[in-house]
Order: sequence, then structure tokens, then C-alpha cells
Amino acid sequence: MSSIYWRAITVACAVAMAAPACHADWNTLRFALDEARSRLDRIAKSSDFEEAKDNARRAKNALEDAAMAASDINCPSAYSELDNAATRARRARDAPDVDEFSDNYRRAVRGFNDAIGYLRQCSKA
Repeated sequence: MSSIYWRAITVACAVAMAAPACHADWNTLRFALDEARSRLDRIAKSSDFEEAKDNARRAKNALEDAAMAASDINCPSAYSELDNAATRARRARDAPDVDEFSDNYRRAVRGFNDAIGYLRQCSKA
């Protein structure tokens, strides 16, 4: 995530709503997204299947937090994508084999990336 992106979100939030809670909600979202991205990256860099599954568990938790934060800023499309990504991360964690794990991991990443697009739209609203 680039700092320009986060500045755009902060500016859009400040313009759209002058309430102090707005900044806190976007900061909560930013933290959760950073954590989710970090965990998804760690899955790709995992040295073994069990480590990857542990990172999938942590990614699921971060994606759930991000989904709730997206709901708090009233961005339902981003919420939906993040919630789906969390479900896919859970399925990856519970996968019995590497192929099923990889499929669910890719879908979680796709959902995360789609959510970022929706958040950009919400930040402009």
C-alpha cells in the first residue's frame, strides 16, 4: 500500500466527514489491512505447509478485523470481499493438502485485492 493511497483515503475521509471518529475508523482499517497483507505475504514465503497454515490462520483473523473496519466506514462491497477473503483463508488453514490450500490462498488474495479497489471507491465518495 502506498503512502499516497493512504493520504488520499485520509483526505477523502476528512472532506466527507469532519467527525473525529472517521479518522479513527480509517486508521483501524489501515492497520487491519496492513496486518492482513503482511500475513498473506508470509504465507507465500512460508518454508513448510504447517507454517503456511499457521499464517493462514493469522491472515484470517486480520481479514476479519479488516472486514469489520470496512463495515464501520460503510463500505459494504469491501466488507463483502474481505469477509470472503477471511473465509478462504480459513479454508486454506483447514485444507488437507497443498493443492486445496493453494486454491484457497489464491482466492483469499484475490478477495483482498478486490476489496482494496472497493475501498478506493468508498474513499472518493
